[in-house]
Amino acid sequence: MITNLFRAFAATGASALMASTALSHDEGATAGEIHIEGIAATPARSGETSRVTFTIENDGPDRAVLLGLLLTTGEPSQVRGFLGVSHSAAIAGVGVEAGDVYRLGDRTAWIDVGPLRHDLPEGARVPAVVRFDRFDVPVTLHVGGPPAARTSR
Repeated sequence: MITNLFRAFAATGASALMASTALSHDEGATAGEIHIEGIAATPARSGETSRVTFTIENDGPDRAVLLGLLLTTGEPSQVRGFLGVSHSAAIAGVGVEAGDVYRLGDRTAWIDVGPLRHDLPEGARVPAVVRFDRFDVPVTLHVGGPPAARTSR
């Protein structure tokens, strides 16, 4: 029954319900059985592209596919994958199997957002939405890295 409820929740998008269950705080966000942590974006100026990385944990029974990220200002994004020695390409998405943890990073996959309409200065916190195949998760991007990462430099 829980599986059916999760599927119904994910299929409908249920934005009002998700807003009440998602934890959009500094360390990450949770929607259903998907947990997102360590949300970081690279600083960038207007017209440039920012790279976004984070960790996805799928505690649910079904595969979730990461499709991209949306800033409130509507900039385009694309999931990119590392192909080897200085090569990357846009990919359709990243599948995170049930029970898996996937870390988006420089040597796997990441999300490029841009060209940006506004600067993303170091230390800024920006609201965004992580897009999956069946649902969206509201998050807060930490430009330059999450607070713990910034203090360890």
